[in-house]
Amino acid sequence: MVENNLKWTYLSTIYLICYLLLTISSIINVHAQVAPEIPTTTIPNVTATHNSQNDVLSSLELIDCIGLLSNKTIQTDVLSSLDPVNHIGLLSNKTVPGTENTHGECWYLSTPRPEDGKLIPYLNTPISWNCSAGNFCMGPERSVKCTAAQPTYCCPGYYCNEDATEIHVCPKGHFCSVGTITPISCHYLAYCPEGSKNANRYYIIAIVFFVTIVIAILFAVKNKADRLKTVKYNRLLNEQKMKYEMSLGPVKRTFDIEFENLGLILPSGITVMKGVTGKLSHGRTCAIMGSSGVGKTTLVSILAGKAKKTSGIIKVNGVEENLSTYRKLIGFVPQEDVMLRELTVREILVHSAMMRLPTEMDRADKKQKVLETIRFLELSHVMDSIIGNEEQRGISGGQRKRVNIGMELVAEPSILFLDEPTSGLDSSTAFEVCTLLKNIAHKQGLTVAAVIHSPGPQVFETFDDFLLLGKGGRVIYFGPRNSALDYFNRLGYNCPPQESPADFMMEIASGKVKPSERTDTDLFREWEKYSMRDKTILHDSHIELDIDYGKPPTTFGQKIKSAFLSFYIPLIHLLQDTFHYLLDISLEFIEFIKGIAFCRTKDPIRDTPNVFVEFTLLFKRACLQLYRNRTQFLFEQLLHLGCGAFISLAVSNFTYIGKAPMELCYITPVVVSPACLLAFDTLQQVGTFMTLGVTFAGISGSSSTFGYEKVVYWRDTAAGMRTIPYFFAKFIADIPRLFVAAAMFTCSFILFYPYRASIFEIYLIILLSYQAAWTMGYFLSAIVTKEKLGLIGTGFTLGWGLVLSGGNPELDEVMNNETYIHIRWLWSISAPRWEIEAMYLKEISPRKWHEIHTAPLNYTYKFEDFPICLSNIALISMGWATVAFFAMKLTNRDKQK
Repeated sequence: MVENNLKWTYLSTIYLICYLLLTISSIINVHAQVAPEIPTTTIPNVTATHNSQNDVLSSLELIDCIGLLSNKTIQTDVLSSLDPVNHIGLLSNKTVPGTENTHGECWYLSTPRPEDGKLIPYLNTPISWNCSAGNFCMGPERSVKCTAAQPTYCCPGYYCNEDATEIHVCPKGHFCSVGTITPISCHYLAYCPEGSKNANRYYIIAIVFFVTIVIAILFAVKNKADRLKTVKYNRLLNEQKMKYEMSLGPVKRTFDIEFENLGLILPSGITVMKGVTGKLSHGRTCAIMGSSGVGKTTLVSILAGKAKKTSGIIKVNGVEENLSTYRKLIGFVPQEDVMLRELTVREILVHSAMMRLPTEMDRADKKQKVLETIRFLELSHVMDSIIGNEEQRGISGGQRKRVNIGMELVAEPSILFLDEPTSGLDSSTAFEVCTLLKNIAHKQGLTVAAVIHSPGPQVFETFDDFLLLGKGGRVIYFGPRNSALDYFNRLGYNCPPQESPADFMMEIASGKVKPSERTDTDLFREWEKYSMRDKTILHDSHIELDIDYGKPPTTFGQKIKSAFLSFYIPLIHLLQDTFHYLLDISLEFIEFIKGIAFCRTKDPIRDTPNVFVEFTLLFKRACLQLYRNRTQFLFEQLLHLGCGAFISLAVSNFTYIGKAPMELCYITPVVVSPACLLAFDTLQQVGTFMTLGVTFAGISGSSSTFGYEKVVYWRDTAAGMRTIPYFFAKFIADIPRLFVAAAMFTCSFILFYPYRASIFEIYLIILLSYQAAWTMGYFLSAIVTKEKLGLIGTGFTLGWGLVLSGGNPELDEVMNNETYIHIRWLWSISAPRWEIEAMYLKEISPRKWHEIHTAPLNYTYKFEDFPICLSNIALISMGWATVAFFAMKLTNRDKQK
């Protein structure tokens, strides 16, 4: 409802219109030479002599005024009484008794009273409308019963009874906004003296400070427990009786890997690898070298079962089979140091050992294995140091490389592949790492193969075998390392005494060095002659292009053939890759169902912990990762606190003021009558702002759960970790963050916003909203890179929080307009749409305006739908979590092998 002064302005405007119309009518009658005599019947209840005060005043009523529009003439002195200026002059601004001094003046518009000294124009007779309390008057004989303090609202700092007959000062411990009927409790979170217009909830700051102190104490207790655990492991490490040389025993199972004519052709027709033949023996180390782009990492990926070959065979201990069958016995050390940087060296190695060592091995023996590995890797002095990153300093680069290798060693692998373990290291550290690999292979009997880039002389000499690849992924040399120079000497390549043998052979492979006697040596053909092995090229179902990419087609027929094959071959490869992808997913799903439906059989390769033990280990690691850094945790909560405070400030003046009385709306000008007939309702905008803040903060907070450790997830999955326990462990570990974040947002949200719902109801809505936003963040972090997550998360927030929230376009328009019939379901699966409705219902329900509880609510909302709103938010969040899980599981499957 509009303000009281504005209503009287509208009333005066109507009278002015009446006056103008009557004046025009009189002018017309004069020109028509109509007799000026005024019949007494033309003005109801008004006499020519003006002897009746009430009869004259009745002409001020709108109904009588409108009745005048049909008359031809009217006396001049009566017209003066209808002058809007005179009419407004009859009203007075008065102050409610007792409000002048203590709480600020509360004024109201008073109808004419005898004591006001108002006189009827031209009659000089006192005027009185005698409007009793609880009513408002539109004329001397026309009054309307007040409901809910209408038409003039109760002043802020005061409250009126429902029939608007009394006004009282807002009591202590409560606050009263404009139009209050029942004082609103400040609860225990605000200071509200008598006559408060709003709640000063600055006590919330003290509560937040107290919660911060409690969190800091909990972190201090946890750090104390971590220090005690550190002392325990240091004691166990010092009590080890075994010598360093005997710290790691031989593996129980050894492997010799033979490969013949391995080849890989991309769908584009480019040959990445061709005719690679060799053997990796246990107890020996092999250095794989070559220029950039010759397929060194690809070869290791094919041997480890991470990439598919297009030709060739692989034999394991003389039997042709896929090496991925022995995935639990294969250690793969990636080029980057892929590990959780928030954990310590010991925690990372303990987790790897517990996850990957066989179940029949005692827990104490597994921990002993970790300590042995720590001593073997010479990491005892940094055992309890965090790994660190670019922002938080931790261990050195060389130590990080050792931890990277140690993550595989604690699992007792029989085969160890390494992708450039010396990259980024100085020559001394690189030599230490490669010496470590040599000791591992010789003392434990492992099969070790490492991709090495530009090794120094000392580093190169630590390897037993040497594989040199040339352009196109073809073999230039493969054999014992100490025989390589002799081989190239026979081809006419003589290494200068002062040059590193490894660098010299790399220059030969890149074509920078020419033989001393011949200039047209074909290194690939020379190796084929030297190796004296039968070449049997085996092709699978992939199709190779019959096109020479070095020569462009010349004839029309060649161009047609080239164009056809350029389209057809990639299409065939795409269909093949899709088929293999679906087959891979189907086989994994079948294995999963078999594991559930039938009794779990023991893994013949290695029986590792079951899904429940995995969940426990992963949950413990997630908690260590999240709740170790007190400062980071508190700063994260500061984000939620700040978002809630800004939203609270933005909605501090949003409220609901009920409809104006119909009697007033009938006399308002036509152009503004729709506004008069509608309530002033901004409560939906409160929900919209809240949803935007929660969704943004929730997506930002949850993006680090999976988005910043994808490579760790891929590495762990490739080592045999299941996705289901990992996902649930991370989600459950996030629950305390979720509850605290919702509490921080709620505390700051109610700081300035004059809420009417209970604090528990607001917290419940915000908590469920955070849950939905959190799972949205899971999904986004699973499908996009962390660099793009911020931008896409912002767009995601605006899309769901604004467009699909029911605010703009409005929900009733979406539900009733046929334009949205095919996309209407988007609003049904939008969590912000239900969050806004839930907040709206709980905010509007305590308000006493008559139409709230007697007429249908706006936006198609219903009071009985509140439980449905909460359940829908929970179901939608579960849906986002499910989609996020499958996004993690079904994307980047090549990196999970």
